[in-house]
Order: sequence, then C-alpha cells, then structure tokens
Amino acid sequence: MPPLRLLQVEDTEDDAALVQLALSRAGYDVLARRVETADALRRELHQAEWDLVIADYTMPGFSGTKALAIVREQHPDLPFIFVSGTIGEDTAVAAMRTGAHDYIMKGNLTRLAPAVERELREHAVRRERHLANQRVAYLAYHDSLTDLPNRALFLDRLQQAILRSHRDEKGLAVLLIDLDGFKEINDALGHHAGDLVLQEVATRLRGALRASDTVARLGGDEFAVLLPATDVNRAELAARKVLHDLQHPFVADNRPLLVSASIGIAGVPWHAATSDDVLKKADAAMYVAKNHRSGYIVYTADRDQRLTGHSSLASSMRQAIDGRQFVLEYQPIVDIKTNQVLAVESLVRWNHPELGRLLPDDFIRVAEHTGLVNPLTSFVLDRALTEWPRSVRGDACGIAINISPRSLHHSAFAGRIQDMLEQKGVDPSSLILEITENLVMSDPDGAIRCLDELHDMGVRLVIDDFGKGYSSLSYLRRLPVDEIKIDRSFILALADGEDDTLVRCMIELAHNLGLTVIAEGVETEEVLEQLAALGCDAAQGYFLVKPGPSRDIADWIDRRDSASL
Repeated sequence: MPPLRLLQVEDTEDDAALVQLALSRAGYDVLARRVETADALRRELHQAEWDLVIADYTMPGFSGTKALAIVREQHPDLPFIFVSGTIGEDTAVAAMRTGAHDYIMKGNLTRLAPAVERELREHAVRRERHLANQRVAYLAYHDSLTDLPNRALFLDRLQQAILRSHRDEKGLAVLLIDLDGFKEINDALGHHAGDLVLQEVATRLRGALRASDTVARLGGDEFAVLLPATDVNRAELAARKVLHDLQHPFVADNRPLLVSASIGIAGVPWHAATSDDVLKKADAAMYVAKNHRSGYIVYTADRDQRLTGHSSLASSMRQAIDGRQFVLEYQPIVDIKTNQVLAVESLVRWNHPELGRLLPDDFIRVAEHTGLVNPLTSFVLDRALTEWPRSVRGDACGIAINISPRSLHHSAFAGRIQDMLEQKGVDPSSLILEITENLVMSDPDGAIRCLDELHDMGVRLVIDDFGKGYSSLSYLRRLPVDEIKIDRSFILALADGEDDTLVRCMIELAHNLGLTVIAEGVETEEVLEQLAALGCDAAQGYFLVKPGPSRDIADWIDRRDSASL
C-alpha cells in the first residue's frame, strides 16, 4: 500500500497522534503534517500534494469550516473529513453541508479507517472520470497521432486571430501544407511508417516556427500554420524555412525516406477577410504549388480564376477523351556527344473548350482520382504510336510515353502493349515507357513482374524523375530498366549555380549499373556543356527545342540531320 499523505488541521498534538495511530493500525503507511493556522494550511497546500485532509471542527481562533473553505479554494475535490469531539447531530449535519465528506467523533475512531478507504476510493473514481473527460475534451481539439491542434481548434484560433488583426490593424497569414509522395510511403512501407513520418513532420514544423504560431494537422498528410501579426514577405520566409527543414531525410523502421511538401500562402486582409475565404485561397495556392512543383506559392486572383474550373474537370474528362480534346506534343531527346536524336517524348495536352490549354499537372491528379487515367493512358499510347511519322520512327528514334501507376499495376497491361504494337506494326524496341521510382515502390513486386514482361518483349524502360523518390536505389538492381532520367529540379539547380555533386553521383551510379542517363529540363548551353563534362549521355529541354506537334518536331529533326551532313 502506498504512503498516505495526510494533512491534519488540529490544535492538539495528542489528538493528531490518535488519528495517525488509528490509520496505522488499519494498515496505512501514514506520512502526516499538522497545522493549526490558516497561513500554515495555505502554505502546505501550496508546497505539497496531499491525499487527505482531516480537521477538527472546533479550534480556538481557527474553525474547521474555515479550514474547509481554504482547502476548497485550491483543491475542490480533495477528500476532507472532520474528526471532532463536538457532540450533536445538528453539528454533524451543519459540517457536512459545508462540503465535508464525513464527520467522525474522536471517541469513535473505529469508523475512521473505513471512511478514509471509501473517500480515497471514490476520489480515485472521480479523478479517473475527470481525467477521461479531460482527455475526451483534449482529443476533440487535438490530433491524437501528432498531438497538434486539429482542424476545429485551428479554425477557432484562426477566427480569433482575424478578430485581433482587425482590431490591431495587423495582418496574418495562413500556410496550407500538403506532403508530396506520402501516399507512396503508406503503400510501400505501410501505415506505421507513414505515421512515423507524420509525427516527425509535426516535430519539424513546430521547430521551424515561432512559439506564437499555431501548427495544426487538418487530416491525412495536410497541415496548416497560422502566422499572427505577419505580412506576406514574412510568410514566404516561413515557408522557405519549413521546406528547408523538411529536406533532411526522415527515418522510419531504419529506412531513410525523402519527403517534400507543397505550400499555399494566403493572408488577411490582402487576400481574404474571413477564415473560410483565407483557407480556400491558401488551398488554391497550394494546388498550384503542387502542380508546378514550386515548393510554395502565394495566392493570386488570376491563378484562382484558372482553378475554379478544375472542379468540373472530372465530369468533362470522359467526354474529352471520346471527343479528342486531348492532343500530343513531342520533345526530342538528344545524344549529347553525337547530337543524334535518340527518341521523342510524347506529352499530352488538353484543349479544354472553356479553360483553354491545360498541361498534365492541371488534370493528371483528377484523372487518377476518378479512375480515368487508364483510358487516358490508352488514348496516349494509341495516338503516339499512330501519329508519330514512320519516317522517323524505328530503332534509331524511339517514342517515349509516360505510364500511370494504375496502368503499370494492371495485370493485363503488358498484354495490351503487345497487342497494340502488333496492330500498329511498331517494333517493341521503338517504344520507351517512362515510369517514376515512386510508382515502382507503391507495389514493387507487382511492378517488377509487369516490367519484366515488358522488357522481355523488347520494350525499353526508363526511370523518370530520378532522385525525387526515396527507395529506388535499393531496388534499382532488381528493375529491368535501361535508362534513368534525372529529375529537372536537379538540372535547374545547376543553372542556378548549385554544386553538381548530386548530379555527378547519379550519373556515376547509373553508369556503374550499365544504365544510360538522360537529363531533362536543360534550358541553357552552359548547363548542356556542364552535363557533357559530367558524362551525361542525353539531354532534353527548351535549349534544344520546345515541345511541339509531331509534324513540326519531325521537320526539326530533318533539318538537324541535314545540317549535320
């Protein structure tokens, strides 16, 4: 039995000793302190924790009812029992009405131990109930996984902050943060790894921001930050700091994982006046940042007008596929040493009747969420293999097509490719399928089976966006791929003067594995020369030629070939 911490309000030392003796005989290990003045009682209540208070009802200069009032000021539920020599039923009733839990005569201390046992038990029950209620109330406003405020608490704090900003004439900003590639982590490594990543993201967000800022998890892999008394410039600084702190690898189950994020920024009063409006506009900006892979974007009205039509894309996409609103453009991939065109990549565009020309970043996510990505992939394959002129098609110039994760993990996909190649009369070696490393990791075993089938029939395979994923290095030896395409973000970083160590390492790694290396996003002659010095095999980008219709690109290739003769 743990010690019983007993605080006695008693002016007679002998009477206090009798109470302690009665409890000791009942098996309690009593640790007691006696006080007999109001100041001493307040001091002990403040300095130590007590399990029980036992007080005399009548004392010279300090009544038991006064002692009870002092206890209740600091500890409303602390068990309190009167042990007194004062006789009379009326006295006992009056004592109980003041809030005491029991009233025991000093001449009948045999009742004390059962009364103490009962009050301690009931106090424990009340305490557990109180803690449970506190926990329920806490969880109503906090995320149980990350311990961050949840959506309800964030909205409440945002509303209060907006009221203060109107009163103090100081702005505020909201950052809406959505993780990139988080679904692939859950799919490949399980929800346990995903939960560990979310917890670490929460820790890093708190560490990157001020104590006065509110960091919340709104749900899934979506977080929000409230920056009070902040302008747009400071909000951008905060966004850059968040992105910087998320760059470092996460570790889940002893595996290093890379997680990036897209951030939308909106502020009061610059972009919105209400909590709903500022969140909607931050969400719109985040959507643009994710599609453009720009890290963060500040809300602007012109982007919002473009995004308002996205909600109708899903309903109109099927009609667009059937109605041939989708078209293909092509961009050559050129051997850096020989200047020979090795292949052309097909790039799908949507000529939307209301929104105008849409790029893949504007509609691919919609297609994946609505299940229309497979029909869209089939359309692109059919159109590319039909449209690309036979005069420049063949072993010397392949046609590269990006493949959706859903297509690659479909058991009949390889068979469909073979049938389509036979129908079009295209040699399998002319077809190049570009897949992302995260795509492979979402179901590595299933993906490898499908890739093996495609590779066995002669189709060439490329890992696209190489370097943005988190686990492909461990699977690269197992994958039947022929090439890697370094993600454009690394190539653009070269143009900005950043160190070339990462690009150099990726090129050397691929060459050691017998793979060809393509760099996409080459926009300057200087970067092309730098890639040549690093040993990169092929390049693709605006410096060479912008994407265009098949006839225009075919003419560009013909002119290039003629000039080299």
